[in-house]
Amino acid sequence: MNNLELKYPFNPETLAEIADSFGTPTYAYSEGIIRDRISLLRSHLSGIPIHLSYAAKANVALPILRLMLEEGLGIDAVSPAELELAIRVGFPPDQILYSANNMTDQEMREAVSRGVVMNIGELSRLESFGKAFPGSPVCVRLNPQIGAGHHKHVITAGRDSKFGVPVEQVDSIRSIVSEYDLELTGLHQHIGSGILDTDVLWTAISVMLEVAIEFGSLRFINLGGGLGVPYRPDEEALDVALWKEKIVQPLSRYRERHPSNDLTFGFEPGRFLVAEAGVLVVQVNTVKETEHHLFAGVDSGMGHLVRPAVYNAYHAIFNLSNPDGDPKTYDVVGNICESADFLARERSIQEIREGDLLAILDVGAYGMSMASLYNMRPLPSQLWIPANGKRPEVITARESSNELVDRLYPELG
Repeated sequence: MNNLELKYPFNPETLAEIADSFGTPTYAYSEGIIRDRISLLRSHLSGIPIHLSYAAKANVALPILRLMLEEGLGIDAVSPAELELAIRVGFPPDQILYSANNMTDQEMREAVSRGVVMNIGELSRLESFGKAFPGSPVCVRLNPQIGAGHHKHVITAGRDSKFGVPVEQVDSIRSIVSEYDLELTGLHQHIGSGILDTDVLWTAISVMLEVAIEFGSLRFINLGGGLGVPYRPDEEALDVALWKEKIVQPLSRYRERHPSNDLTFGFEPGRFLVAEAGVLVVQVNTVKETEHHLFAGVDSGMGHLVRPAVYNAYHAIFNLSNPDGDPKTYDVVGNICESADFLARERSIQEIREGDLLAILDVGAYGMSMASLYNMRPLPSQLWIPANGKRPEVITARESSNELVDRLYPELG
């Protein structure tokens, strides 16, 4: 895809109709793309016992969670509210991995009471867990000291990371497990987000496997998520075609020599499953030319899609109203009072006019889930585009400014 193309199943007519019916800004998610991604991943992991979980933090829209449940995925939850939501949607507790970091004692006890799988990444928390629940099963998150990702803020392993027990402290894990008679049923890792290189992923997996061979009580090894998608036109998609040789076959051989005969492997993708399924439709309010820039100002911004401001993330932008227009170079900016409020910088886009509709692509992951009410701008609507060709369904409706103030401060009447 180049920057002036629109990904299937999104087309200018459908998205323009969405904007006409539901207004802007609006997030829309494609059921078909999500199901395709699940099928793609499963097809390249066949041959070994694999359990897929969905990293709920990527997007907690209810139709997405219900789809994951229907497809037989588990859930990786990282907060009490994500845990509560997963249970209410219907995920069995034993299919929920609770991976909150720096959790409180209350949070730990609440999660244990729900019967979920506890995933602990700090020695002190592991000891607290052992004291409170001796003899219980537990999973430990390791830091294999290998990190990767599209930005330093999303690298979740390595020497500078707050996540996981450093692999050098395995003896301390073993000591705590022994002291409190804990049953170490799982090991977990997650090295970062946006990984597009299978070799990097396998290097971290190899460290995990070296440690795991020492623990005969393991029932599963969770190899994490972080699988990337190609946001930029020059990026190649994750080479899943190589997984049979580079991941599946080595894991199969490893399983044959592990003491546990029923060992399974897990992956917990979020971005890989939902990023490309999302589009944000916005409207241009202002076109302003200065000596050095051509700005296109829209009715959204970093409050709705913060990734460009925080990570310098790239999202392709397509002009729905002028798809055949001659491209010009624009800075696409939002309506938030911050100098960082750019959705794109120096981007070639079909000629933009005031009133045009723009589609911002690949926003299904970490778009709405990271959105805020900064500047008291109401959140976008969210729509679900069914795979059966039926009319889009409203997930959440956009509030008016009056409705937002009433909800936040009901005492003002």
